[in-house]
Amino acid sequence: MTATPDLDGIVIPAEDDAAAPDRAHGDFLAVDIGPHGLRARRTGTDPETRLDIPEIEGVPSVGDLLGAVGGLMIGRPPSVTVWSLGGAAARVDPAELVAASPPTTRTVVVDAATATLVGALGGVEPGIVLEMTSGVRTIVTDFDLVWRRIDGWGPILGDRGSGAWLGAQGLAAGLRAADGVPGGSEELLRAGRHAFGDEFTWREMLENLPVAEVLADFAPVVGDVARRDPVAEGLCRLAGEHLADAICAGAEILPGRPITATGGLLLIEAVKVSFASALGKRYKVLVPALGDTLAGARTIAEHVLAGGRLPHRPPYVFVQGQYALTGATADRNHEV
Repeated sequence: MTATPDLDGIVIPAEDDAAAPDRAHGDFLAVDIGPHGLRARRTGTDPETRLDIPEIEGVPSVGDLLGAVGGLMIGRPPSVTVWSLGGAAARVDPAELVAASPPTTRTVVVDAATATLVGALGGVEPGIVLEMTSGVRTIVTDFDLVWRRIDGWGPILGDRGSGAWLGAQGLAAGLRAADGVPGGSEELLRAGRHAFGDEFTWREMLENLPVAEVLADFAPVVGDVARRDPVAEGLCRLAGEHLADAICAGAEILPGRPITATGGLLLIEAVKVSFASALGKRYKVLVPALGDTLAGARTIAEHVLAGGRLPHRPPYVFVQGQYALTGATADRNHEV
């Protein structure tokens, strides 16, 4: 296969993906880039092939991405290629990626949150998904006229209830204890020192390292301290309430549609309990997430192969430039 020094992986026959429901295979390539690195699945081959690159360093270029999956296109390009761009790849220009793709392939580029929604619901259908990782954002769409994002403003201005938010609040509570002002926690101060060293180094650390990731690393520590410290417990309870606020705001936009949530933040027990309690008070019930972003990319590819409707809605979905392949005339939604 073709690969770049920073994007190097192995193409092997695919095993069953635990996160992906069993579906009929078509001739497509589904590529997901995010916290798990680059994952790609090529169907229409026997056996189906897969590519897994655990880590991507820096922001990849379009050439990097196409080179990395080149081995999956040997022989003939797939009929449909779907890219789910998250993590550092979220900075890649979708128009450039579409323009550089094989001209005989219908190429669709989606934001990772859109792929998350489709994967979680198991279909290209209206719904609301709350992504809970180092950051937090809620995507609300009916895949027609409604396209809304709630939060996702980053660790300084938003991401309320996220891993980064909880980690920052935990360290701040520790510093309040060091300053001797109300609202401090000696337990969180000790935990912060154990994790990051002397508190006088924390500011410089956050100026030189990825802020969201560093703060999110401390969130599970806050969760552990919450078992014995009321300040930490209160922070976890507030995080759960913020998460419920976000997903319930989405539910108000598309009432009656399924709501779901994904991400590792609910592995923190105190946050999970608070989130569930806050949803219960509002009579909201989550549907279980059926799959992840890779499953979503696969489902979108199958949807397009089957002639399903998909609008051009940047920054969520990018299909511009592919209408001629279907022989259809683009309408106001630029659909394929």
